[in-house]
Amino acid sequence: MRLFLSTLLGIATLAFLAPGAAVAGTDYDCADFANQAEAQEYLLPGDPYRLDADNDGIACEDLPCPCSYESGGEGGGGDDEMPPPPPPPYHLTKGTARHAARTVLRKFIRRSPNVNAGSLGSCSRLAERRIDCRAVARGHTATTRTTCRLRIAVRAANRQPKARLASTTCQTRSTLKLTAEAAAAAIRSRGNELAEKRVALGFLERRSRVSFLGSAEWTRPATNPAAKKEECFALMEAALNAARQVRVIVVETACEPVPTN
Repeated sequence: MRLFLSTLLGIATLAFLAPGAAVAGTDYDCADFANQAEAQEYLLPGDPYRLDADNDGIACEDLPCPCSYESGGEGGGGDDEMPPPPPPPYHLTKGTARHAARTVLRKFIRRSPNVNAGSLGSCSRLAERRIDCRAVARGHTATTRTTCRLRIAVRAANRQPKARLASTTCQTRSTLKLTAEAAAAAIRSRGNELAEKRVALGFLERRSRVSFLGSAEWTRPATNPAAKKEECFALMEAALNAARQVRVIVVETACEPVPTN
């Protein structure tokens, strides 16, 4: 009877022992635990239950979690963190490209004496990080008009837009133009001075945007007794200068007698 009571007392004592205390005559292996964290509680100094075969401080590493260490660590759950993922590839948007292109256009206008205004046109995508934009810059003086057509290339460098002037074509045209009416009036006026009377316009031919070649015709009394009168003409060139004044140059004058019948 005493032996039976002693056995019951021993069993009760083992049931209430803490997991961290080794019990003489009791052995455990990894199959006795539901997860690794539970096995870790029985990893005592000296590893009396032989739960840490590789002596790395972690019991029964093959058991499922919950675990006593962080899932990403090795050798006892170090503090090393996973490096952040690389950023996604940079995508150059058309809005960003247009903003950078406008900056280049403004610089071009400031540095070019012949233009004073400009506008940005369409932008075309050539690649993920390459967009080309078109622009026009304009300017005028009292006598000329200048138009420049620009191509601005925008690329992405170090995840930032970089714009440069890829090509420029400028054309300057004169805004001066002599009209036929103004040229005819100037030639008649000069002919009136030469003939000292009203003259008729013989012909009028445009030579350029600012000049005409024409003639004035008139008659006068003949100096030769064999003729009653003389027919005269003056070949003249009318040209518009930078001050928008029409100047007439007399190229040739001549008079021929009209024979009497």
